[in-house]
Amino acid sequence: MPDLLIENLGSVVSGNLDDPRRSVESVYVEDGYIRELDATTTTADTVLDANGLTLTPGLIDSHVHPVFGDFTPRQNTIGWCESYLHGGITSMISNGEPHLPGRPRDVESAKALATLARKSLENDRPGGVKVRGGTLILSDGMTEADIEDVAQEGVERLKFLMPVEDRTLGRNLVEWGHDHDMIVLMHCGGTSLPGVKSTDADLFMDIRPDIAAHVNGGPTPIPDAEVEKLVTETDLVLDIVLAGNQRVAVDVLELAAERDDLARVQLGTDTPSGTGVTPLGVLLQSAILASMTSVSAAEMLCLATGTTAAHHGLETGEIAVGKPADLVLMGAPKGGPKDTALDTLAHGEYPAVDKVFVDGELLVTRSRNTAPAKQAAEVRP
Repeated sequence: MPDLLIENLGSVVSGNLDDPRRSVESVYVEDGYIRELDATTTTADTVLDANGLTLTPGLIDSHVHPVFGDFTPRQNTIGWCESYLHGGITSMISNGEPHLPGRPRDVESAKALATLARKSLENDRPGGVKVRGGTLILSDGMTEADIEDVAQEGVERLKFLMPVEDRTLGRNLVEWGHDHDMIVLMHCGGTSLPGVKSTDADLFMDIRPDIAAHVNGGPTPIPDAEVEKLVTETDLVLDIVLAGNQRVAVDVLELAAERDDLARVQLGTDTPSGTGVTPLGVLLQSAILASMTSVSAAEMLCLATGTTAAHHGLETGEIAVGKPADLVLMGAPKGGPKDTALDTLAHGEYPAVDKVFVDGELLVTRSRNTAPAKQAAEVRP
């Protein structure tokens, strides 16, 4: 694999919420991993002059609903993952594959769907994006043996799309998942689809999953007082999504910041869904929240990268030696009022995505989904 040297960086967002911005002028990449910051290496197969652009980790969409490959039957759209790559998203987390046409509801079929989706999306990255697929949708009638079956097949997440009627079983499903180092999510909000039941704070506090999926609603949130209980009376991961209520998203983020609990927050889109396909969704969510809360643009990008990676045990998400070189170079869009990517986000717009790398490989030379940057990175001869 060719090595890469990126020089003349403007600012660097680390992906680490404890140290969001780093003073780094160059990054050296070898064999798909970051090998040096402020590189002593001066030559490489590819030398890129960043021209003062901002370098960030590849964005991670914490909440997607894939099926197989790069097609979504929910919006009848081909190539949606590759289009999200043009929005700076290099990794995605499946919150279940419920949009499979004719999805059967029996236990064995649910297990088979999760296993097949996981293996399919692991073997073939759609559009080059690292999609962590295959999330088992939990239901009444599942046993400890069922959880063990899918864990042995590599399934990493369980999801309560609707509450199980037997809360003791719900608690057991969480415990069985944890016994196999699995992450447990629960739908947070009103009814999103026919047949999906609403949840409330007491259910979360009783069942005790790990993540409140779309805590700001998907698309309809639970009542404000219930949302506040999830922030103040639990240690749940708080999943904020573009396809939810943005006033509630602002309230959740501000309350988490006041409580020094930002590390519990992650950002996603909850798409493809009835809201649509949103390739720039993570950047747009970051811009909305950075412009309407006290949380800085750099911190917002950390929530969309390293923090999400930590919640899901991903190797990626930080600009640090030894991390995969999933990287984005972004800047202020031409004609815009600001001069840097971070100032653009803080002003409420998404920045221009100039270059996107996955494992050190340049996959996007200029985003087709954003305006061009005021200055672009250039390969040095």
